[in-house]
Amino acid sequence: MEIGDEWICRAKAFSLSERVKIIGIEKRKQTTRVDIEFLDGGRAGLHDNVPALRPHGPWSTVAEYDERMANWQRLSGGDLDETEESAVGELFDALIPEDVAIYYDSFVRNGSTVRDREALERLMRRPMSYVLDHVEWFEHDEVLELSADGTLLIAEYVCAANPTPVLERLMAEEAEIREHCKRGREYDAFDGSGKQTSPPEWEYEHYRKRYRPIHELLRSWCGHRSVTFVERLMAAEAEVRRLDILIANVIDTLKQHDAIQAHIYEREHNQERITPESVRPVVDRPLAPWEIPVREVPVRRGRWW
Repeated sequence: MEIGDEWICRAKAFSLSERVKIIGIEKRKQTTRVDIEFLDGGRAGLHDNVPALRPHGPWSTVAEYDERMANWQRLSGGDLDETEESAVGELFDALIPEDVAIYYDSFVRNGSTVRDREALERLMRRPMSYVLDHVEWFEHDEVLELSADGTLLIAEYVCAANPTPVLERLMAEEAEIREHCKRGREYDAFDGSGKQTSPPEWEYEHYRKRYRPIHELLRSWCGHRSVTFVERLMAAEAEVRRLDILIANVIDTLKQHDAIQAHIYEREHNQERITPESVRPVVDRPLAPWEIPVREVPVRRGRWW
């Protein structure tokens, strides 16, 4: 920016572009201010002092700039509520790398930027058209810019395609919150006064208003079948561990009275354990006649006549 240049200026992000002339630049300690003169329209000849961020590039690029801002204005129509915003944030942090897509750096609130379209399609397990056909978007500089509705659809599709890590993360978080709701929580005070303790009642109310809606939304994105499957799997694993500990205690008690029988039970328990490798039925090919083992069966010899 030089004195005498003609630049684009807008009062607000989506206002009309105005042609201005730079007549002065004032660099202050914290900010930079610019003196401008309006050249067109009803304000022609008027002067103003504006922040250095108000001018948006040379006037020669106004057509490209107006087109880009019109696209951003088209994307700014949607928005997410507080629960959706938090759920999307957790989902992006857990499953979507920043070199694939981000949603916190868009020009519009809760918009998302897709940097690697093919990688995102693999995460969603569906083509990008499933998103683009239903939301506002535009492409520039080899990236896709999506509205808040597009961000929400991406989060839903990625969550539905990868439910297990999301559900495991939720259950781990809920296990921690459950302890806080029983005994309270100790935390560092924001004012630096030291350790503070929140009562269990406050922790539960905070969970009910803040975390539970987010968790239920994420579970709905995972789908009922995935939620049921993961919960049944985790319950089965926990029950196996409980029974394993119980059997170990029973065998230790039995060793005091019958060491041989206790050793037999322990060996049977370990050797005949059902594992993921052994539970799947093995399908073998039919044996050829010469591969069938010969089995001799003894019979009584009778008279030849």
